[in-house]
Amino acid sequence: MPYCRPPFSIVAAILSALPVVGALAQTGTTQGNVPKIWGGVYFAAQAERGKALFQDTCTTCHNFDLKGNSGRGPALVGEPFMENWETESLNALYTKMKTTMPRNNPGTLTEESYLNVLAYILQTNGYPEGTTELSTTVLGDIYFLRRDGTGTKVVPNFAMVAMIGCLARADSRWMLTHTSEPVITEERPATEAELQDAASRPLGEDTFRLLSANAYQPDIHKGNKVLVKGLLYRARDDKRLNLTALQPLGSNCSN
Repeated sequence: MPYCRPPFSIVAAILSALPVVGALAQTGTTQGNVPKIWGGVYFAAQAERGKALFQDTCTTCHNFDLKGNSGRGPALVGEPFMENWETESLNALYTKMKTTMPRNNPGTLTEESYLNVLAYILQTNGYPEGTTELSTTVLGDIYFLRRDGTGTKVVPNFAMVAMIGCLARADSRWMLTHTSEPVITEERPATEAELQDAASRPLGEDTFRLLSANAYQPDIHKGNKVLVKGLLYRARDDKRLNLTALQPLGSNCSN
């Protein structure tokens, strides 16, 4: 897709005159404010298999205690882990594991093996065991959240974020409806693995106005589920995204 947007300094200058309000990230709850991840989403034996595999293949980069190895692999436990993954879906981490790990032979493990290691990471971070094994069919609906389910990670205005939603036109404006909550991202088009992850994620209930949308041939994708990236601004009655990328996800929102 073409890449085109006003310089950041211009956008920031325009938006900085508006009140700044942080955006709370996806809660992913089951009942009330109890996140799905705290309801038990993996089986104890699955985590044990994951532990054995982790100790055989992952400790060089992440250490036996999962606290990481500077220059080789990040921490997979505790606050350093949550700083990277809080509010992200389990599918996002699973996809990253499957496409980049083990470091010297990425993608060489079985689907079951990656799920087992993911279950071990959940167990090590204190998420409770359940009565069924973790499977790929549920990963996109479960998010790394703290026990209170409030979505403690704040996405500030003017951050570069990604969202999924339905592309729609309202008079002369392009809108993204039924959006997921914004998550901080890098300023680049999504990779194929990221698009697969985004396509599996559920839609939400919010609506954003899209700025600079005409640079991305929006008429072609009208009515479709899309992944967008851009500069965020969100206030009570004014929600907008200045686009830097728009990519289709292969499904019609009316389906």
